[in-house]
Amino acid sequence: MDVRDLLADPELGLSVVAAEPDALDRPVQSAYITDLPDPSRFLSTGDVVLTSGLWLDRPGGAATFLGALAQQGVAAVVLGLIEIGVIPDDVIATCRERGLTLLTVSPGVSFRRIADAVAAQQPGSPAGLASRTMRFSRRIADAVARGGGVAELLGQLTAEFSVGCWVIDETGALLASAGAAPGRAQVAEQWNAVIAREHERRVIVPGPGGPATVVRTGARDRSGFLGVWGDHRAFSDEVTLAVDALVGALRVEMELAARWRETRDAQVAALITSIRDQEASPGAISARMRLEGMAPQDETTIVAARVDDPRFPRAATLEMLQRTLSARGHRVMGCRTDDLAILLVNGAGDDERPLAEHLTEEYHLLLAGRQLRVGLSDPVSGVSRLNSAIATAVERVQNASGTGPVVVSTSLHVQSHRALLRMLGESTRAGYAREVLAPLVSYDERHNADLVGTLRAFLDGGGAWQETARQLHLHTNTLRYRIARIEELTNRDMGTMADRVDLFLAMACLDETE
Repeated sequence: MDVRDLLADPELGLSVVAAEPDALDRPVQSAYITDLPDPSRFLSTGDVVLTSGLWLDRPGGAATFLGALAQQGVAAVVLGLIEIGVIPDDVIATCRERGLTLLTVSPGVSFRRIADAVAAQQPGSPAGLASRTMRFSRRIADAVARGGGVAELLGQLTAEFSVGCWVIDETGALLASAGAAPGRAQVAEQWNAVIAREHERRVIVPGPGGPATVVRTGARDRSGFLGVWGDHRAFSDEVTLAVDALVGALRVEMELAARWRETRDAQVAALITSIRDQEASPGAISARMRLEGMAPQDETTIVAARVDDPRFPRAATLEMLQRTLSARGHRVMGCRTDDLAILLVNGAGDDERPLAEHLTEEYHLLLAGRQLRVGLSDPVSGVSRLNSAIATAVERVQNASGTGPVVVSTSLHVQSHRALLRMLGESTRAGYAREVLAPLVSYDERHNADLVGTLRAFLDGGGAWQETARQLHLHTNTLRYRIARIEELTNRDMGTMADRVDLFLAMACLDETE
């Protein structure tokens, strides 16, 4: 603090009597109350001397007292008026001659109050520590009340303590910074270090320029993290308290942002669930898509994605896809559901560059050796086929395989009839199984028979009569009778490949439905 800071405090009642132009900028180190004729041996540079002027009664007292203060380079002298009434002209003249800053104080303010105020401003002292912390906390509270945001909060810490700091959100993105900021590789390293140690509130992350302390701003990863250069164990008490105050303020900001994301996420998840379960009408789906800025009349692709690490936040997976697809010119809305991120993507975009290549370049640092698997449905027109597109994307992400940081599975990667059937959607599979096998199911219910089981065994056995009869514990003639009954009820001929495939696929659809 300096002399100007003391004058700016209205509770101290100080005013200037005489001062050189730059004298008010002199730093203040301590306050000393004295009326000794010559206090020089007790004074140091930067002291504010508080005196009642009793030395004025001595011959040459003003010259001796003020000379001692000037010799020691004090910051200022405060002369009270209770004992002397008015300040003599020769005192004012001597102060100007010796370059002393002369102040006076209101009669209602004690020297002790001024001395305590000076002590409270000194770094390292208990009073100074409490005062500086309270001032910083007030500024933080004012910034929050004004809606200053994360960037302003960080700026307060950097301005007060000259410490570089930053905030990383739950998705691993650098949200804001003040002072020296970490690079992309450092941000990814810090974020991964914290999510890997879910039970530690503070994590020290070494780096080429020195360590950084990363602090959780909330009880869960969703609230994001505050980073500060340095090892928190070596922080001064002032910086430690200031960081704690900043974390408290950031917790409010980050929790509000997280709740907004979760609310929006829940709304989109409800829409996707209603599409998947065919509970929403095409009109309702179209209306909701328009509210999200999407064009339901355009072709829409469903994207499903996951990272097979339970500690990797699904919000980060969702954010990766949303940012990348938006950057490619698409309209996107997405959510987290179960262990997947699911997105509806429509609108013409710049898809000349492979999606896996784009995602790898942007996020391989954040993935840090993990693999992001992505399943893409085929584009569908309108909204009536979105449920089957969702099933297709989910099927493809579950069967995506490869060795790179990002694996994208599309229609080019269907490798089995079951994968092909799942692309049709649950309702289509169930409808096909019902149409083909309903006569057999009905017959079994009426006659307590097992024609469905017989058909399954016959098809699984490749149409081998004796082996199938042996597995079912039947005589071959009995098996032939049952197959003939199946052919009659389904109007299919087991001797033709086409009819046998119809029945085989119907059984596969029935199995998937069950």
